[in-house]
Amino acid sequence: MSRISSGCKVFDALTDGGLATGTITQVFGEKALGKSILSLQCAFAAASDGSSAVILDTEQSYQNYLLPYWHSRMNSKFGKEIPVLQASLTREPSGAKKKSGASRSQLVTGLSETLTGMGVRFTPNQLGAAADALSPELRFDLPECGEPSVILVQVPEILDLLALHGVKGRITVSEGGRVEMRLEQTPVYHSLLRDAVIKTKAKLLVYDSISAPLKAYFSGTADLPARSSSLAMMLMHAQRLCIDFDLAVLGTSHVSIDPINGWNRHPYGGVILGHEAKFSYELTKPSAKRNDEGVAVNPEASEGATRAIWIQRHPAMADYARFGYLTIDEGGMK
Repeated sequence: MSRISSGCKVFDALTDGGLATGTITQVFGEKALGKSILSLQCAFAAASDGSSAVILDTEQSYQNYLLPYWHSRMNSKFGKEIPVLQASLTREPSGAKKKSGASRSQLVTGLSETLTGMGVRFTPNQLGAAADALSPELRFDLPECGEPSVILVQVPEILDLLALHGVKGRITVSEGGRVEMRLEQTPVYHSLLRDAVIKTKAKLLVYDSISAPLKAYFSGTADLPARSSSLAMMLMHAQRLCIDFDLAVLGTSHVSIDPINGWNRHPYGGVILGHEAKFSYELTKPSAKRNDEGVAVNPEASEGATRAIWIQRHPAMADYARFGYLTIDEGGMK
């Protein structure tokens, strides 16, 4: 098991030298604490060390928000001009040969505007089914990657995300309002994502975030079976890629909070995500307490710290046994 440095001294100390290859590491926490900044920094760190990184941007925050501010700053931090390349996902009719098309979200938007203009009533489920029927085949166009780079893929749609992992399915809604995910074929290993790892020679795969598309499509408690099965198929595929290509996977996740016991916090994704992610870390505010006996790896940095990161689970340590203080400045997370 090798390690990929994050470029953050504290996080590297808590991860025993960096993100472990061959397995999945998760970072979870509340909104606006810096999970995406840490993810982007890890990707730039990997590229600066000679290996490409693929980011699956499910929240569509990188291209319009993160990169315009952080790209040049990350280049300065690592002392290199690191290319950020955009990959594209489009859906096309079966058998299409032209490298053109619209993403599923673009197709849904176009259909919605057209039908609304004609005064036609429709449900989101009907709109999604029409989009899938018109363009069932997912095309993943990767840019040429001649040097270690950060490859960004915007993938907000759960069906597109599953298709990247070799899972072809469709979403239906029962008469009782339960969202269900039905497989249309047995999941395959020779997936578009596997091809991307091979073509780009990536050593780091980032999901930012794992939870966003699941929360968007499977929002109710009755939808738990569909959410759980979708997550399980994705993570099982990712774990196999980890092993076969000595890949490190970093997934960010939102946090679930018990409304009665506020101290009871855990990553959104439940037991399935907890089982697949061998290392888990919670990003918090510096004043947050998770274990009164937790030992800080850098107690001297407590004054002026704006974040803290805790070991939520580690194979060789007790839960929340260690943590570190962090700050975010113009050079990223340190």
